[in-house]
Amino acid sequence: MRRYVYERIKTKMDGKIIADAITAAGTIVIAGTGVCALIYAYMQLKQARESEKVKHLVELIEQFERDPMVHYRKTVAEKRLKSTAYPPEAQKILDFFETVGLLVRRGYLDAEDVWSSFGYWMFNIYADFRDDIEQEQRLDKNYYRDSCDLLTRLHKIEREMGSSDDRPSKEEILDFWRDESKTLVGAPLKKRRPRKASTT
Repeated sequence: MRRYVYERIKTKMDGKIIADAITAAGTIVIAGTGVCALIYAYMQLKQARESEKVKHLVELIEQFERDPMVHYRKTVAEKRLKSTAYPPEAQKILDFFETVGLLVRRGYLDAEDVWSSFGYWMFNIYADFRDDIEQEQRLDKNYYRDSCDLLTRLHKIEREMGSSDDRPSKEEILDFWRDESKTLVGAPLKKRRPRKASTT
């Protein structure tokens, strides 16, 4: 009788161990599936965010390449080539880049993408209007804060990429405005400063 009871107890214990093992294995499989689903969802979300960043960038490029921005760019260029006075239309261009800076700060644009697409303009425009911007910032430290913070990041990216177009000379700024004065609606954006032909 004792042996029979012992065998029954042993069988029940073996069955419980097997059931516990199956339950544990099932739990591990469910947990693993959940982790895989979370990773997949994260990757999908990340990809969607990257796609949205590209979409925002393309929209801004299109806005910059058509009127009224092309009109403001040409008008500012023509006025800067004739006079050192600050053209009121420059405010529209600086406002555009302030919006770009805000979108980078909020994570809707990638700073490196902005460097690639708009760095040439920002380096030249902010170099030319630096004194005017700094004067306004003495009165209001938030004046073009987002775009100036972005510009600092773009200078860093420029150095990391081994380029040196971020500190244009006065002559290079004049060349920039000469090019801008000939801008046409829909003309593709330049990515870098044009290199002068070697005289040697």
